[in-house]
Amino acid sequence: MEKLMDIGATQLNDFKALSSEDKLKLWEACEFVKLPKGAVVFNEDEALNKLFCIRKGACKFSKMDPNGKEYILRFLGKGEIMGKRALVTENGARVSATTLTETELCCLEKHMVLYHLEHNTQFCKDFLKALIEDNNINEHTRIIFNLNCGMQERMAHLLLYLADKYGTDAKGRLLVRVKREDMAAVLGTSPEYVINILKKFRLKKVIEILRGEIYIPSKEGLRNSSCS
Repeated sequence: MEKLMDIGATQLNDFKALSSEDKLKLWEACEFVKLPKGAVVFNEDEALNKLFCIRKGACKFSKMDPNGKEYILRFLGKGEIMGKRALVTENGARVSATTLTETELCCLEKHMVLYHLEHNTQFCKDFLKALIEDNNINEHTRIIFNLNCGMQERMAHLLLYLADKYGTDAKGRLLVRVKREDMAAVLGTSPEYVINILKKFRLKKVIEILRGEIYIPSKEGLRNSSCS
């Protein structure tokens, strides 16, 4: 039988705070879901009755302004947990979660998670650490994506962030493919302007674009180019 730690819930220390018996019970109550790219996991303000662990793939957190414009707040990947705050506050999700790639999720039952939070001190500590980590990540991404600098430098920071977050292959290809519209939503600009900046980076030979896929031959070259 597959082990519970194979869910890859690194944000909750792979459930090491739970006993073998509790892990098995939690495992047996898990629902495993495979979603296509672009699928909505949950919507903003939706009441959640599950905790979502990303086993494979990538997701984004976003919000809509009153005019219907989307703002992307965070990217998530393997091992990260979605829905923690909504699960414990019962106030509904503050953001919408959407898949960026084909994604596998492990959905944990709310009542079981709350039970362990109430009765297992170490598990509660792990959960609190995950909430604090989320806050630190959000602050870090705000710094990256809202620097007091030009759009080219911000775009370079975004590409480097995606490379560090999701990785690259041996040729420097980003392992997650983010739509130009999503990049624009992060940077607060238009998809057309994003495409123009990518063309400039390509002319400088700090990135390559093949069939829509972005390659970063040298992170240092991209970083230096953005400041020139």
